[in-house]
Amino acid sequence: GQVISKIDPIKVEKITSAGLKKAACCNLAESFQTSPSVDVEYSDAVSGAKRIQLLGLAGVYSQMLAEKVPTLRGIGAAYGLAYVPGPWMESIQVSKGSASVTTGYESMTGQINIDYKKPEKHNPTFINIYGDDNGRGEINIDHTMEVTDELSTMLMVHGNYFGSEIDHNDDKFIDKPMVKQLNLFNRWKYQGEHYESVTGIKGLYEDRQGGQKGYSDDKQNLYGIDVVTRRYEFFTKNGYIFNDEPFSSLGTIVSASHHKQNSNFGKRDYDAEQNSFYTNILFQNELGHEGHSMTSGFSYQYDNYLEHIDTLNNNHYESVPGVYTEYTYSGIEGLTLLGGIRADFHNKYKTFITPRFHLKWAVSDETTIRASAGKGFRSPHVYMENTGLLATSRDIIVPNNLKEESAWNYGLNASTTFDLLGITWNWNTEYYRTQFDNQVILDLDTDPSKAIFANLDGESYSNSFQIDVNFEPIKRFTVTAAYRLNDVKQTINGKLEDKPLQSRHKGFLNLVYDTKDKGWSFDFTAEYNGGGRLPNTSANPEEFRLKEDFPSFVLLYAQITKKFEGFEIYIGGENLTDYVQHHPILSAKDPFGKYFDSSIIWGPVIGRMFYGGIRLSIDHSH
Repeated sequence: GQVISKIDPIKVEKITSAGLKKAACCNLAESFQTSPSVDVEYSDAVSGAKRIQLLGLAGVYSQMLAEKVPTLRGIGAAYGLAYVPGPWMESIQVSKGSASVTTGYESMTGQINIDYKKPEKHNPTFINIYGDDNGRGEINIDHTMEVTDELSTMLMVHGNYFGSEIDHNDDKFIDKPMVKQLNLFNRWKYQGEHYESVTGIKGLYEDRQGGQKGYSDDKQNLYGIDVVTRRYEFFTKNGYIFNDEPFSSLGTIVSASHHKQNSNFGKRDYDAEQNSFYTNILFQNELGHEGHSMTSGFSYQYDNYLEHIDTLNNNHYESVPGVYTEYTYSGIEGLTLLGGIRADFHNKYKTFITPRFHLKWAVSDETTIRASAGKGFRSPHVYMENTGLLATSRDIIVPNNLKEESAWNYGLNASTTFDLLGITWNWNTEYYRTQFDNQVILDLDTDPSKAIFANLDGESYSNSFQIDVNFEPIKRFTVTAAYRLNDVKQTINGKLEDKPLQSRHKGFLNLVYDTKDKGWSFDFTAEYNGGGRLPNTSANPEEFRLKEDFPSFVLLYAQITKKFEGFEIYIGGENLTDYVQHHPILSAKDPFGKYFDSSIIWGPVIGRMFYGGIRLSIDHSH
């Protein structure tokens, strides 16, 4: 289900197709349930938007890639995890800490790279049908066609629908939004002797509606949200291997996207459009001697944002050309050094200089030690990256002088394999520190009627320590256990405090058993989430005050899969103990009043859920 590359100088955890099938995995947001490294949380209790956390920091600090092409940036970050259907993915690679300079300057805490199914690998027609006891239904179909020996194509279709008004906690707000989504992806692969090309085009339409029960019939008087999204993407990647120079190659990446969102959160209107263009030209060659190689290139990122919040127009654009070079040395047995630097020229924030360094030492066949250090930059987009605040009555205060965000990240990890008591153990220990030079701080503490953004004035850092072990005590029974400590602090209004809504401790246990003929597979996951700090609401009237901290809680998941020839059936359950955050919406009875807040979310808002489905493969080779 999950493997760590022993070759790559950067530590990469790969969630395989087997790992993706361990849970319902309807989309990218639900693909990390069986991984101890990535957390997924709700942005608010109304919109259903989910976001990831890596090393205790928000997902915007980790770079999202689709086959090494930057994706889901800007407006796409809010709901983008729901735009990637699980059955479309072949694997997900998670790398923590400093990343390669070849993919840009934006990564601070790591990268998440999605690998889609590929037309040259997947011959069958594949159909996945899913349903759950809440009434959500989903269908996925992908079909591969070989046009010639060199050219193949694949069409992927995804549709999902959820139209039930479920309100288990009787606060008159539905627990999860009603969603309709249609998603299409067509990709082409050409493989010649010295030239290869991958090209794809995607289109998505999604309509989500949440809020008070009955809102769709009485939009004048009830509180609700409507978010309608249209997204189109195109990319082409081309590689050419030079005949006369072995190990020399030229690669080009070109991508473009259009993303339009029309939405309202109660009486607040939020309409946004993003048009983006990206290109990256990479030249790779060996430097005359075995063990020395270099990758150099040029990249260009352009984003045009048209953003309207009620009467405020926040239109702006970003134009960022950049150059980079990265050197790899592997001439000493067991040792790999990777060093890179890039310079990017931002039209608003001037020049970013981004150095990054990685070291991998294979101490023995069983033990590998890695170290990394590097810098990252990013532009803050406070409204589109904090849409959960729109589902509150807080005044959102954004100064005009927000700077770019920048941070250093340092990492050290060790992986080893050893035999004990007749069992092979895979052990991994890691520590990462992210230290901000500047960060845009969100202050929810000073005044519960305001959300105040400001440049960092003081310290902000994250220390993340994780230990995990994987072993097979008896044949075909695999155990994965992990513990993580996140120490995340920010200077908020002059005081260094724990980051609010952040669990300090995380425990993880995954058990998998396969029968001898692999006909049955049983999967169980337990997840412990430690408590943490809540934003200060002491200035509110007593009935709208929260405690200072939220409690720890445990979530349980289970799935059983039965495989037949050509198809498999699966049933499962999520949040089996039915644990939910009680009254997640502050002042739910008066959503247009001054104390309404649906953004203080630390636990599940949806209780126990059971699901089932069928995966069908139709092989055309016979």
